[in-house]
This record gives sequence, C-alpha cells and structure tokens, in this order.
Amino acid sequence: MWSVIKFLGTLFISFIAMIGALGAENPFPLFAVAWGIWIIYILSLRAKREKKLDKERLIREILDKL
Repeated sequence: MWSVIKFLGTLFISFIAMIGALGAENPFPLFAVAWGIWIIYILSLRAKREKKLDKERLIREILDKL
C-alpha cells in the first residue's frame, strides 16, 4: 500500500513540475525536479528490494544451522 502512495505522490509532483515547465522562462530546473523525483522513487524501491533479499538470506542461514 505504501508503494502505491509513493507512486501516486511521485506522479503528482512530476506532473506539476512538467506543467510548470511549460510556462516557465527557464524550464530546466523544473525538468530536473520532475526527473529527480522519479530517480529517488526508483532508488527507494531498489533499496526496499535489497533489504527484503537480505532478510530472506538471513532466514535461510538460520534455518540451515538448525
């Protein structure tokens, strides 16, 4: 559920930044915000996946010792 909320927040922020870039005199900072928020979102998903894999590896090691 939290991933969906983060996705919708990312979508909203990037949409507003892109709409703002249409009327801006210098649109590049707003483009940077729009793309930067997507990079942060993808990195947060990647970190969550790595943490889950570490947990599974730890559980496997504990079960192998039993």
